[in-house]
Amino acid sequence: MKLEDQLPVIHSMGNLIFDPVWSMNNHVSGHCELLHIISGSVSLVMNRQKMKAVNGDTLLVPSKTLHRDEFDFDEGLKVFMIQFQWACEKDFFSRLSCSTLIKLSKPKKESIAKLIQQFRCDFSEGTQSQDFVMRIQLSEILMRILALSEQWRKRGNRTDGKTDSEKQHREWIVGKVRTYLENNYSHPLTLDEIAKHASVSPFHLCHIFSTENDFTIFEYLTQLRMGKARSLLEEGKTSISETAYSVGFNNSNYFSKVFHRYFGFPPNKLHRKNFSFRKS
Repeated sequence: MKLEDQLPVIHSMGNLIFDPVWSMNNHVSGHCELLHIISGSVSLVMNRQKMKAVNGDTLLVPSKTLHRDEFDFDEGLKVFMIQFQWACEKDFFSRLSCSTLIKLSKPKKESIAKLIQQFRCDFSEGTQSQDFVMRIQLSEILMRILALSEQWRKRGNRTDGKTDSEKQHREWIVGKVRTYLENNYSHPLTLDEIAKHASVSPFHLCHIFSTENDFTIFEYLTQLRMGKARSLLEEGKTSISETAYSVGFNNSNYFSKVFHRYFGFPPNKLHRKNFSFRKS
């Protein structure tokens, strides 16, 4: 199975001011919905539960699920919504309790909000050429949500139901993947390739890695690449393009964008500084 077949497919996304009709009537969407509250508050009525979310909270609604979005008409409700389809939807929602998202601590909610905000900034003017990257980043958001939900559930239950051998196996998988990434970060890597090395499915690998580490596989890979890239630029022996290719990026412009987002300043600032130092 190709990697693309296991990534969510984005149907639509953008800021949305909710219509009162969605508050008064139950309705169903043919797509999964991710709702990030920008302003206002909402009570999501779904599966005989009512979940109240406020500014900064995130909600998920499975496809073809009857629900209602109750909100104050005078206050209004503005959300950032992503509608998507996903081959892994059934498995994902079988592991996720949507009500858990409301019970997460403020720092954990903020970590989800930060990923969503970065997604909004990166793809405010999405193009077809960005589609693959968008789908990868959406999958990272969903895996982070699942990992945090799983951590909350484990704290609620003193035992997670795993035997010692299962726990050791999970730790072995994580260790094997971390070593693989540390040895191969300089190559363009796909989730399918990483999962094949660990002999598990991509979805299962993302779930295990995120749960055990509190960060995703690609966040760890980015950490490795950015650390090495900064070291190379500080040495001043390679250009920005050469540095990008040496840490696994095929596109130096995209590398510069990721570097700037990670460190807070562009790589050319560091490169100019160290190049000037070498000349002097």
